Amino acid sequence: MVLYIFNPDTDLALANGRGNYTPTEGVRQMISDLSLLPVWYAQPGSYVVTDSMYGNTYLEEMTQFFGLDVRLLLWKALPSRIKQATLSGHSEELVDGSVVDIKMPAEPIEVRPWGWNTSFCNMLIRAGINPQCLPSDAQLTAHRNLSQRGLVQSALLQFQGQPGFCGISHNVTDVVGCEQYYNSLKGQSGVVFKEPWSSSGKGLLWCRESLNDRDKNWCQRVIDTQGYVTISPVYNKVQDFAMEFFVGDEPNHAVSFLGYSLFTTDHKGFYKGNALLSNQEIERRLMAYVSKASLDKTLHVVGSFLLENGYKGFVGVDMMICHETGGMCIHPCVEINYRHTMGYVARVIADRFLAEGVQGKFMIQHFRTHEQLTSFVDESKFSFPLNIKQGKILSGFLPLVHITPHSLNLAYILTS
Repeated sequence: MVLYIFNPDTDLALANGRGNYTPTEGVRQMISDLSLLPVWYAQPGSYVVTDSMYGNTYLEEMTQFFGLDVRLLLWKALPSRIKQATLSGHSEELVDGSVVDIKMPAEPIEVRPWGWNTSFCNMLIRAGINPQCLPSDAQLTAHRNLSQRGLVQSALLQFQGQPGFCGISHNVTDVVGCEQYYNSLKGQSGVVFKEPWSSSGKGLLWCRESLNDRDKNWCQRVIDTQGYVTISPVYNKVQDFAMEFFVGDEPNHAVSFLGYSLFTTDHKGFYKGNALLSNQEIERRLMAYVSKASLDKTLHVVGSFLLENGYKGFVGVDMMICHETGGMCIHPCVEINYRHTMGYVARVIADRFLAEGVQGKFMIQHFRTHEQLTSFVDESKFSFPLNIKQGKILSGFLPLVHITPHSLNLAYILTS
């Protein structure tokens, strides 16, 4: 019994660092609205846990289009379903009216969340999941330590001084050090300070012109609560991209490269969306700036780094193509996401559900009102009707999640 659960607040829970983290109302809304996103990457025969029965009609339609083999399970029904799965046997009445006890092995339960954290595990235990099915306290502590941005400094040391690569990151534990590094790194574009733990695109302080008292107070607050800040120059970015990996368990402990992710962010680093392209097309676009040899070296070095830290599971490593004084170069490690990523979702959708040669975009969008969301969906369906042939998308607009009467967040693809 495999359970997929979309908990995109996992980075915020890691930043909280305690076992009783409570997401804000806006975050809870997003979790609910996008809870069906795992149906697109879940393994056949598995369950996706949601809090709304509105997803059933949507999943039936998607199953008809694409042959999905996934079932939905309501959060409120989870305890009884877990109890049923863990029963060691049952009584069965035979044809002659006699009753016998049938002994059966308990059905194993595996939870596959967006990401792990202590608060999430405590919630699963309260729902009836046996703690033995979950990471131990020691494993969760190790995972939190791996998830801090400070490890970027160690990853970048693997590329230090090598031609075709750029990237500097320092971990600083006092405000005086923040000022010193700001003055030494700011260059022409400024400096970005980062909280060690925060969700992607958040917990960033961009200091492009100066480091004022308000900025210093921000740094001090982060140091007081999380121990340090990371500091990096602001680079002349040309293109965001990522490499998606899976690190296997013993005895076949190895790193698998799942493919590239080509994504966009705004000027503050907030995620906007992914391009839906074949892996070969993304590599071709990247090679317009850097060599295949540099990309291959990045893959090898980063893969080896991931293998050495003991983690197993999905990992997305954010990178950049930058235009520096010596020309185009690869920043091989902007952030390491030890969890599922939107880039991985986009990779799966492009590989499994798009017809050959079809391109498009994968987007996560927030709307201020439900009416705005429904108007956008209706207009998009009218302007870009969905065209499917033999379970593959040829063109059109497709919401990737169900829409409830209260939805404010939408995941969708638009292809041509």
